[in-house]
Amino acid sequence: MRNFLAALGLAVLTGSAPATAQPSFLPPGLITSAGQGADAAIVKLALNTQYQLGLDYQPAAGIADLAGRKTLIVVVGTTPEALAAAGVDLPTELARVKAVLQAAREAGIGVLLVHTGGQARRDKASNQLIELTVPLADYIVVVAAGNADKLFHKLAAAKGTPVVQVDRVTGVGGAVSAVYKR
Repeated sequence: MRNFLAALGLAVLTGSAPATAQPSFLPPGLITSAGQGADAAIVKLALNTQYQLGLDYQPAAGIADLAGRKTLIVVVGTTPEALAAAGVDLPTELARVKAVLQAAREAGIGVLLVHTGGQARRDKASNQLIELTVPLADYIVVVAAGNADKLFHKLAAAKGTPVVQVDRVTGVGGAVSAVYKR
């Protein structure tokens, strides 16, 4: 209950509309990247070290990696360097992410979307990934600096998806752990 109240208070403070029902995400969970940015590894470290959520990590998860999962945490954001380091181009990454998210939806796996990058990380490629992933998410946690234009809120409004906006990257772990039940 304390976690729910903290998340609700956070939503109210950040201007996010609280959902009618508090979503709950269950283990086992998997963290993957949408864009192959380093942010996914950072989120994994915070959630598994500080919050001890015991999440598996596959930066380029495929459909087979969803087997037995109840939660998929997708960390969205990219740079040309990240894609090059992963050996993929943007169209290939978009296709992988779309296939994995659609498979997760069909399997009833909860999709929790995280964006930790600031406005400087919101280039055309990252925006394409955001526009693809937000409509397929059940819950969104975004750092305020990366949502100055309220794109996450605008895209989530069509489906009524809750958006929790935190002031800093350090707030992401608390917002995720508030809805991920161990």
